[in-house]
Amino acid sequence: MLKIGLVRHAKSSWDNPTLSDHDRPLNPRGKRDAPIMAKKVQSLFGSPDLLVSSTAKRAFSTAKVFRKEMGLSEKQLVSKSILYHSSIEDVLDTIALIDEDVKFALLFAHNPTMTFLANTFRGDMIDNVPTCGVVILESSADSWADFHTSNTKRVHFIYPKMYV
Repeated sequence: MLKIGLVRHAKSSWDNPTLSDHDRPLNPRGKRDAPIMAKKVQSLFGSPDLLVSSTAKRAFSTAKVFRKEMGLSEKQLVSKSILYHSSIEDVLDTIALIDEDVKFALLFAHNPTMTFLANTFRGDMIDNVPTCGVVILESSADSWADFHTSNTKRVHFIYPKMYV
């Protein structure tokens, strides 16, 4: 069984209007929520083998907090520029390329793609994946290349307001 968590980046700051969207950092709430959610994901679902993140500062910073809180190595965190301003197809293409040794991965990206993607899989409708929300998918596929909506379902949806 393959398992992947779709993680929307933690809350970002809009304090500096001169920064590009790509370079916006986490705000205090994001810095508070990310370690809480990392610990919660690990306690509920175990440690992922791999973290794959958008290159945007807010997403990669969220992924770095998860890596640190989960005690993962730096090699277990990779960034992919395609996940910034990605489509559902971009995310699915990224998932299809995950190494076959990986059985559990977390993917850090942005809305609205994360909400749209989560709702393509079987499960209750999700109106919005909030910042630092995590949607866990389980697949009966034998490989990431075969990961598809027909063999994958949503099994959990957690977010910071459930725990803070």
